[in-house]
This record gives sequence, C-alpha cells and structure tokens, in this order.
Amino acid sequence: MSRYHVKTMKAILAVVLGLGLALGASACSDPTPPTTPTPAPPTIPETFTGTVLPLGTSVNTFLVQRVGTIQVSLDAVTPPASVGIGVGTPSGANCLLLDNLTVVAGPNAQMTGTATVIGNFCVSVFDAGNLVEAVNYTVSVLHS
Repeated sequence: MSRYHVKTMKAILAVVLGLGLALGASACSDPTPPTTPTPAPPTIPETFTGTVLPLGTSVNTFLVQRVGTIQVSLDAVTPPASVGIGVGTPSGANCLLLDNLTVVAGPNAQMTGTATVIGNFCVSVFDAGNLVEAVNYTVSVLHS
C-alpha cells in the first residue's frame, strides 16, 4: 500500500470513529423529561347523598376529565356526627382510598388534592368508628 492510501484510510477511520463516539454519546444522554401539565382549576360540581350505617361505607363515583384539583366537602350529616371521607379509585363496589380523614360537616372543603390522571375516581363516606346509628349525608365534589 502506498503512503497516500494509508493516510486516507487513517483519515476515514478517524472520521468513522468520531461519528461512532458522537452517536454513542448522544444515545447515552438523559432524555428530556416531558412537560408537566398545569393542573386545571376545578369547575365541575357534583353532589352526592346517602346513608352510612354503623361500621358501614357509602361510595360515590365521578369522572375526572382533565388533570386538576379535586375538592371534597362534607356538607351535612344528620344526625350530627363525625364521619370519615376519602378519595380514591373505584374497584368493583369499593373505593380504594388514596387519602382519607375524619371530619364533621362544614361549609368549606375538608380535602383538597390533585388528580394527576383522567378517569374514574370515587368519594367514600364511612363510619370512622363512632357511629351508633345510621346517618344521612350530603357530600360535594368539585373537580376538573
């Protein structure tokens, strides 16, 4: 082989090696994370009524159409009592709670959170361990 061919082959090899390293480096870089959607303000009101027996639970489902805020208000309980409320995802006749707390009825939202996915959710009203008789309730959900 002539010197000219050796130099040309070395130059081609250097270019190929450089491209290979550049492509390999770009393949190993961290991907750009997707943008996080801005949660939509809650605009869809829903009101549910029902009865909770001692040691019982009442489940109501609703559809979240956009990623956004969910607010839950226990508006009334008759006769007055503290009960548990929770938000979760439906599973058959049950509600798999993501969050819950014990509250008394009041005019303001007792629970606020963010739905990070669209789909079916549920609100559960349940005996927190202190009911001695059945109670009727009204619960409001405000969501996107």
